[in-house]
Amino acid sequence: MYAEYWGLAETPFKNAVDPRWFFESPGHEEALARLLFLVEHRRRCGVISGGEGTGKSLILELVRHESARTGTQTALVDLVGRTSPELLWETLAAVGLWPGCEDAPHRLWRRLHERIAAQIEGGQRLVLIFDHLERAQADCISAIERIQQLSAGGEAGLTLLLGIRAQRSPEAWRLLREMSDLRIELPPFDREQTRQYVESLLSRAGAEHPFFDESAFDRLFDETHGVPREINRLCELSMLAGMAERANSIDDPIVAAAAEELRMGSSRILHPALADA
Repeated sequence: MYAEYWGLAETPFKNAVDPRWFFESPGHEEALARLLFLVEHRRRCGVISGGEGTGKSLILELVRHESARTGTQTALVDLVGRTSPELLWETLAAVGLWPGCEDAPHRLWRRLHERIAAQIEGGQRLVLIFDHLERAQADCISAIERIQQLSAGGEAGLTLLLGIRAQRSPEAWRLLREMSDLRIELPPFDREQTRQYVESLLSRAGAEHPFFDESAFDRLFDETHGVPREINRLCELSMLAGMAERANSIDDPIVAAAAEELRMGSSRILHPALADA
């Protein structure tokens, strides 16, 4: 809707897990490099944590893509709402074993163990990525611990990468500390990184010149605290509002009004003309 008005080829602030829009801030670049290190050096487990919307899922998708590109068998399982049996079933499906709906759990565990053993014997690697661990049922952490133990007796043929929001029970964090070789806390952007992030995405979307002014970047950072997901939401709404006002640039008042709309949870975008857009 707003892309054509602002001279863009596409909309850059979609909040989709799309590697094309990855911005390599120092914190995000380091997190990606450290997870890839775990994969390359066959370490057993790494945990990436951080606040909601800081980009954990995008980094895990990049690790999946890069690992698969180098020939490593890689599977990613989203754990939102999953129980332990569902986690096991989805894991086998993700690595191409395609379990039956009526298969008993002990048979599923045996098949997974055999796959991991085959990976070790063949000198191959298997990377299992579990995202949104904080939104899984409580029994999933024990299942992940059991998966890790399937290759604990010899050379590691399995690397587990876990994505989890920072808030979790002390008991869960104790288990994750015991399991993991490396724990990474993903930070939000600072003020300058917020500006660079917005300008980078706009440039990739085809913007010929920056149209957020300095006051807009100050407001963006103050309102979002540098959280990428929130930046995306506020940028998109600000650009819609600027289009409605026929503005030539996005400034502090436009961003402030858009932020107020988000706080109110309103679906109208600051101008009745957008109702027909």
